[in-house]
Amino acid sequence: MFKPGIEVFFENPLLQKRLRVAAVTNFTGRNRQGRHLVNLLAEDNRYLLARIFTPEHGFSSDAPDGEHVANSRENSLEVDIISLYGPNKKPSGELLKDLDLLIYDIQDLGVRFYTYISTLRNILDAANEAGLPVIVFDRPDVMGGKTVEGPMLQTGFSSFVGHLPIALRYGLTPGELAKWWHTRNGMKNQLSITCCEDYRCPTRFESLDFPWFKPSPSMPNVATALLYPGTCLFEGTNISEGRGSDYPFRNLGAPGINADSWLECIRPLLSEQVKATTTSFVPTFSKFTGETCHGIRLTCEQPITDSVYTGVAALWSLMQSHPGLVEFTDRPNLEHPFIDYLAGTDRIRKGLLAGEKPDVIISESSAGSAEFAAQREEFFLYPRD
Repeated sequence: MFKPGIEVFFENPLLQKRLRVAAVTNFTGRNRQGRHLVNLLAEDNRYLLARIFTPEHGFSSDAPDGEHVANSRENSLEVDIISLYGPNKKPSGELLKDLDLLIYDIQDLGVRFYTYISTLRNILDAANEAGLPVIVFDRPDVMGGKTVEGPMLQTGFSSFVGHLPIALRYGLTPGELAKWWHTRNGMKNQLSITCCEDYRCPTRFESLDFPWFKPSPSMPNVATALLYPGTCLFEGTNISEGRGSDYPFRNLGAPGINADSWLECIRPLLSEQVKATTTSFVPTFSKFTGETCHGIRLTCEQPITDSVYTGVAALWSLMQSHPGLVEFTDRPNLEHPFIDYLAGTDRIRKGLLAGEKPDVIISESSAGSAEFAAQREEFFLYPRD
């Protein structure tokens, strides 16, 4: 039976003196019964839970996208919650010096711009500087852990949505990625991975008989996650990526769009695993709040090998069917349009503006991804089919 790292760990706990620990986690740090990591640690007399660190969206995983999260307190446990998505995104040495151990447990998506891995990097860096051991409780790669797709992070486009020099879709579990970063940088502190049990790649999440705990407000299910590597690129445009609707990152649209024209243009570009239909939706937050948007809804039932391409194809077909409609938007204090930071390169944006076909754009923007795909194999913790 499949078990995530959290369940494996508490079945085989460390047998030594009582450890003063901090948990790096959010709503997803739970076992199959829904018991949270911080409660399991607090109830175990081998550990003293000193504090909780949280990433973007906060401890409850419900803060809005991009919104700074303040420090708070877990009142039932009388433990401080330190936000790593505010003025400080990396824990200070002062917050680590009284600890014996850091435990990281967050369900990720296997996508570079999903910022939990930026927090993972910062945790590993800070722990190494403090000489503090880290344990990562591993969880599945929802994307399948096999496919590597999309651009590498290029020089000049580093940000918190592009904090690791990896492919946009990188094909590693959180534990494998931590092992890669730790080794790549010759870190001297101890890193341990509590591996999942009875797991191999690729495995459909639905077949694991394990609950989906929503990792962020607009990630309600696995079906959303499967298209996210490509459709999240719409965040860098004036077109809604479906936030605030029932199908975030699957509904794409804006007021005034001719959905039939867009659908006719995109359908020949999609693989057999991806279906597109016309739709209308009214976002309750984010872009076009309270307005009726028209567009398309994308659907796929299992991990696909071309999710980044699918998002680029959606943008290309909209730009072809609605010339002049799509704008690439800026954000404060960023030199380039935001889509370039999501993509890790300006090649996708420039290719779209030049009218290049989606397959050409993906091919020419993905230099180095094949080399990364091969290099990462030495860090695999699970069999790959």
